[in-house]
Amino acid sequence: MVRKIISGIFYSLGGFFIYMICIIAFINFPKVGAFKFAIIGGFSVPALIFLVIGAAIHRFQNWKSSIGTVLLSATGFTLLAIISFICMLITPEIEEIYPHSKFALGMFNDYFSGFFVMLALAGLGGFLLRISKRKIAEPAIQN
Repeated sequence: MVRKIISGIFYSLGGFFIYMICIIAFINFPKVGAFKFAIIGGFSVPALIFLVIGAAIHRFQNWKSSIGTVLLSATGFTLLAIISFICMLITPEIEEIYPHSKFALGMFNDYFSGFFVMLALAGLGGFLLRISKRKIAEPAIQN
């Protein structure tokens, strides 16, 4: 029971860093340029470390389904955040409430790389879930 709780904590920390990777992919850094992907790579290191620690604490039992679930959950949560940002960007009243919204929300406009990173991570998560379900569903071959 304690292993599951501690493993869940590390999976949650890994999911947070995956969420940060997806959010950073949507932000347009004009002066940084392609260095943005180095920043994303830097955030992927702690994400991988936390996911591996979570899987190791749980003795790598069902690690594919656990990590796949974390990847899909983090990208799904990011999608909700992206929809919220887009709704704020298209609302004309946001300028009255927050006068500097054009500058703050204007950096959030690199949709191509953002959706590419999200689709890649969600695809990897779906692939891991599909593989884990296939191994469970296949009957054991006995000779």
